[in-house]
Amino acid sequence: MENEYFVLVFVLLVWVSPARSGQPTGTDATSTEWRSDEANLVVVRELNRAYARLPFSRECEGVEDRCPVELTWNTGPNLPETGKGGVAGVVGEDIVLVGGLWMPGYQHLAFAYNLKTQTYREIPPPPFKTEYTQGACDGTNVFVIGGRVGGRNVAKLGRTKENGWQWMTLPSLPEFEESGRWLATAQVIPGKWLLLVSGHPAGTPSEERGRPAMTDLRLRLDREGTHWETMAAYPGSVRAMLESAVVRGKLYVFGGSHPEPIMREIFKKLVGEYRLFNAPYAGVPEYRDAYCYDPAKDEWKPIRPLPFPMHGGTGVALQDRYILLMGSSETKSLRVGKTDVSALAGTAPKQKSNLEQNILPYWTGYNDLILC
Repeated sequence: MENEYFVLVFVLLVWVSPARSGQPTGTDATSTEWRSDEANLVVVRELNRAYARLPFSRECEGVEDRCPVELTWNTGPNLPETGKGGVAGVVGEDIVLVGGLWMPGYQHLAFAYNLKTQTYREIPPPPFKTEYTQGACDGTNVFVIGGRVGGRNVAKLGRTKENGWQWMTLPSLPEFEESGRWLATAQVIPGKWLLLVSGHPAGTPSEERGRPAMTDLRLRLDREGTHWETMAAYPGSVRAMLESAVVRGKLYVFGGSHPEPIMREIFKKLVGEYRLFNAPYAGVPEYRDAYCYDPAKDEWKPIRPLPFPMHGGTGVALQDRYILLMGSSETKSLRVGKTDVSALAGTAPKQKSNLEQNILPYWTGYNDLILC
């Protein structure tokens, strides 16, 4: 992972919309008024065929053209409720979805998706509201740390002897965290450490930043009576929406973003006056730098930068060797659907005289991709 990157696929296929009663799981049934799953599957397969003909090294330096893994995509049943900004992890045969923001009504929910039956069931939500949060999973427990409204609270979810689900409260973040953080990256070294790196102060919008870098923290999991302690500072300074994963007991952190005030004002001006989205990074630049953290030595070291800037999304470790980075980039991908451009920029009027005027029924860039 320190020497090469591969490009896998440009795609957006996420389960985000409420399921209709009794609907099957085919692509027609899972489509919505604003998203065509059947069309998206065709687009994804064709785009992947096209990118397979384009050597990655033609566009980027320090990359490999041969990818060690291959991904295929399909659709599954839509979520019971619309959700985003939570924590996901695989525990046994279930994908657990906890925390985050569930709409409508800012609901406080959690679900488990069974991989065999392809069905959802509601499970106990975290013992505190989180909205946008951060956390990790070690295959046995799902950890949730604070969030936009989560404060300094920390908890983990695990199975009971009766095969149910149970939350356990963990030590709170230090008092100097004040209202806590969101848009941070969190990972777990199984049985040893829970790590919290970077992020954005709770109570402030993500597109604005006036405070310095958040203190990076870690919590020992193999001892009783431990508390959060300061760890070596993340070398990237002020940053949020990092991508990360744990491989062979070490934490790998990539990219991220940080607002640039003048650039952000230019973006808002162009959108508000001309409905143009062409200002770089929407005023919140992304970064390429990448680092490895060794908890045994409590030290960071730089590794090969990303071939292009990325932020958000998540990292998934494969075979304790590869990391799939799923996030957003200024490099655009596509999805078939409709987009309210004024709502995207936060410039929509409270009452629109003509709703359809702001709805664009054509292909829209979503900036999502995967690196290995």
